[in-house]
Amino acid sequence: MEPQMSVYAELRSYIQMISVAVSLPSPSDASTRLTIAADGVAIRVSHRGDTRHLRLPAKAALGVTSIPVQKQGVTTVEWRLPLSPDDTSQDSTAEDGTSLWSAMDLEVESGVGCRNCGASIINTSSVAWKDLPSENWAEMMDFWHCHKPADHGHSHGHTDAGKADEASLAARGYGASSTISAQKGIGFVDLTTMLFSENDCHGLTFSISTFDQGSTSREDMVETKSQSLNIFCSSCQIQLGFFNLRAAAVTLLKWQVSCKSASGILPNVSECLAATISSTISRSGSAKSIVVPVAGSPEKADQVIHIWVLLSRGIVYSSSTIEGSIPALRLFYRLISQEEADRMLEGMICDAQEINLPVTAIKQVIHHLEESNKLLPGSERIFKNWKVGLLKR
Repeated sequence: MEPQMSVYAELRSYIQMISVAVSLPSPSDASTRLTIAADGVAIRVSHRGDTRHLRLPAKAALGVTSIPVQKQGVTTVEWRLPLSPDDTSQDSTAEDGTSLWSAMDLEVESGVGCRNCGASIINTSSVAWKDLPSENWAEMMDFWHCHKPADHGHSHGHTDAGKADEASLAARGYGASSTISAQKGIGFVDLTTMLFSENDCHGLTFSISTFDQGSTSREDMVETKSQSLNIFCSSCQIQLGFFNLRAAAVTLLKWQVSCKSASGILPNVSECLAATISSTISRSGSAKSIVVPVAGSPEKADQVIHIWVLLSRGIVYSSSTIEGSIPALRLFYRLISQEEADRMLEGMICDAQEINLPVTAIKQVIHHLEESNKLLPGSERIFKNWKVGLLKR
């Protein structure tokens, strides 16, 4: 198949510009030019009789303007268009720390089902929704309260009475060792998961490894020394999440289940990962993350992902090969072995945060990043030993 002309446009609100890059099947010449529509929201790119139309991710300041190519004889040409001062699209690039399917977004008395086969997991009207706090909530509770409730005498755990007080406080949510346990009738949600009491769930198979070695009764797994079990849909055998023995909770992955929401959107794994990365940057200030398998995953990962985000604010892009404008995180990534990731994470100096996903989810993210890399112009696909990718937000 002969190469086709492709157009890629990206809103870069931090410099108030829209970048347009065009990959041409033959060298540019006098016929190669870009024309902006009168309303400033679309462009037309012409080259040797071929034409491509693209709706921009934001409104350009220049209307009904035809711009010739600045350099002839190249197969990748670029233009930078000034952003219209009255455009509001740039607001969507702001990092707001929210995620799809928050407690406010989920419909009251909505059931939860397997997204792959539709089998019911949580009955309609069996749970109410609540948001979980950020991942470091326990440490912050300990940090914020120097004088905790009933913290008399400043014992700080140095006496038997003090140790008893500390144990009592931990049970009330103070201290890094505390956890949030599942509660019957409540569905807790965070950036990537939904947490339920085992009593509210049905149609699940529990296993320390694969579906074939599992059981529909969690009690059959009580002798395992593992703190986590894998959870599968009993109908279609796809992995839905995990069971945490310490928290006594069924944890379902958002991208594996379906649920009614006000937005009507079903989040995918790339959106959940983008929300996690943004939250990690806000919480720790670390721009680098390593995505590795969850402990106890039934599969082994051939490759894991090392991610480096330079602009956590994000961008909005559009392309002639896809429909619509898509908000995304623009990032560098490279695929490394599990052994290299372990060495990095266990090193004395590690500037990357660990993010855990099931192996199948890691494979989906890798595919998504590789496909997004192809949308970019050739000159922007690689930076040193990193590839450039886009994670949908």
